[in-house]
Amino acid sequence: MGQPVQQGPNWQYPPIPIPQPPGGRRRRKKKVSRNLLILLVALAVLVVGSGITLLIRSVGGGDDPQAKDSPTAPVSESSSSPSESPSTSPSPSTPRGPTADEVVKGSALYKVGPVAASKCAEPPFAPVTVPAAQQYYNRLLPCLNRTWWLAMKKANLPFRNPKAVVYVGKTPSPCGIQRSVRAAYCGANETIYLPFSVDNGYYRTNPVYARAVMLNTFAHEYGHHVQKLSGILASSMSRQQSMTPNQKLLESRRRELQATCLGAVYLGANAAFTPMNGPLLANWKFLISHSGDDYARPRVHDHGNRVSNYQWSISGFNSKKPDACNTFTAADVRVN
Repeated sequence: MGQPVQQGPNWQYPPIPIPQPPGGRRRRKKKVSRNLLILLVALAVLVVGSGITLLIRSVGGGDDPQAKDSPTAPVSESSSSPSESPSTSPSPSTPRGPTADEVVKGSALYKVGPVAASKCAEPPFAPVTVPAAQQYYNRLLPCLNRTWWLAMKKANLPFRNPKAVVYVGKTPSPCGIQRSVRAAYCGANETIYLPFSVDNGYYRTNPVYARAVMLNTFAHEYGHHVQKLSGILASSMSRQQSMTPNQKLLESRRRELQATCLGAVYLGANAAFTPMNGPLLANWKFLISHSGDDYARPRVHDHGNRVSNYQWSISGFNSKKPDACNTFTAADVRVN
């Protein structure tokens, strides 16, 4: 295909040579013997016939299928050269990856069933100093790592340990300056940032309530890490790009309430070992029923109101299953 057709040259057939009589004075004809005449005629026929045959073969004017200059010679369909015969069989197409909607709504994470308990007791460190608060989270981090590593392995999803950083005042991060307002997860470096002033302030007011806040907050931010590893976080961000302002707030609430639920899944699975009972459990229930956008200043409806926070927290805690945290298939009224 794409090659010019080869045309044969415009052959000119030469005339059959006819012997001319010799020049000069006409002489009396001599009688030629009959046998000699027959021999000469036969020789002439042989020579002339051979010449014609050679000319025909050289110009491709006959029916010889091997003629090189024949423009009608078909191209072999079995040729492996792509320039001569393009393949008629369809090339195997690369399977497409899941869409953003398919990731957030149908992640393999939702199919792992109840997560395993880490069997960790609550770390015995009070947030009275920065090193003590860092020790608390350093001891708590491997516990969540174990539970979620097993869950991600079961879902055939990747796993990486996040980092935990306790800071005072302000601290830079790839996600911007952290300003001691509240804890945050930065997916760019997979780090949970925990402001010391918040934990210390709660502890000076009510130590048991401070413990409930620290457990719940850290489990929630770790929930964002689980979203990052499973692809849910990036897919949700991708979906949000083409949304209206109100839709973006709704999408943010789906993400935040799912992280809250995933955090409660861990707390529920490990409740017997923390132990999450007595005053600690009572303070945790008070916390989850008084958390949400209702208490934010300035108020931005991006994390869910206190009713939604309580419902998703209790759902995760009681079920111990990530499937109970599929906020992306929930009705809008459930992520208010």
